Amino acid sequence: MSHSALLIVDVQRSFEQKDFWQQEDFPAFRQALTRLIDGCQSRNVPLVDIFHVSQGPFALESGFVTPMSFLSHEPEVRIYKHVHNALTESGLDVWLRDRQINHLVISGMRTEQCCETTARVASDLGFDVTFVTEATLTFPMTHSSGLTLSSDEIKLRTELVLTDRFAHVTNVDGALNELDNRAESTVTTSSDVSWQPKPYLGRRIAPLPVWHHESWQLKRYAIEFAGTTSPADIFERAYTRVASWLPPQATTADRPGVGWMLEHRGKTMDYLVVGWWDNENELRMKIWVTENGQWREALNESFCVWDMQVMAFERDAFVATLLQKQPDVAAYLQQQLTINLE
Repeated sequence: MSHSALLIVDVQRSFEQKDFWQQEDFPAFRQALTRLIDGCQSRNVPLVDIFHVSQGPFALESGFVTPMSFLSHEPEVRIYKHVHNALTESGLDVWLRDRQINHLVISGMRTEQCCETTARVASDLGFDVTFVTEATLTFPMTHSSGLTLSSDEIKLRTELVLTDRFAHVTNVDGALNELDNRAESTVTTSSDVSWQPKPYLGRRIAPLPVWHHESWQLKRYAIEFAGTTSPADIFERAYTRVASWLPPQATTADRPGVGWMLEHRGKTMDYLVVGWWDNENELRMKIWVTENGQWREALNESFCVWDMQVMAFERDAFVATLLQKQPDVAAYLQQQLTINLE
């Protein structure tokens, strides 16, 4: 397993719509980035596509928040960010740590902005960082004094402030050599790894009042890992996300307008697992999690064995009360699971 990942930062068509866009340095950048991507792919280093989302050509609805035309790779994951660095509130940090990735190779656009900022934040978070200046692109900028710095001068300044502080600065060949050296030093055999689960312990499950949104009715359950300290209203803060996900029309010929929400205070983060019944006998699901106290849509996080205990109950309740000749929504809402640990 590789403990490295290549971040391809903001190489999106949005930039081609800006008035500062220039073609002069683009061919060399395209060639360098392509070589870096190919080299990482051949070494089984996961590729992470990062896209910046804001306004104008950087808004999702613009249609320009897509890879530039010369890119043809399939990334391991796509990350959408709303700030200059790729790690804050994007879910990328969790995704990387879950895969035991501790080394980031940074490429993309712009050199001194999102690439450099990502390198700084990654270093502060404990990642080893390789900054491949050759595989980054930027554009001339004019200081308030009237002095204009060329792209090369801006890149030189970025290298100056990152080297030996936040990153190892190198070119494509140097980055690929570093990956080879890292691979040789971390070779392990399958006998080094064994599954050692913690013994199962039950968690308290308590029914909560039904949540009503327009014509929707969602049963609610509180699940709690003992000792959690998240705010009392943490799940209420996520209800607007649930509301925007639900279809406007709750009841149709295919769905009864009911479902459930699992408000799970976990050991390391809070989980909101939501499901609603659709297409007669199917379950639509979505998961949100907290990171640094803020809600985001789950990336690789999922539901767990305690959530599945409620799901199994809800499946049986749905079959017994709604998949019948005479469906009874009220009876479905009245059936609730309670697990006490006393």
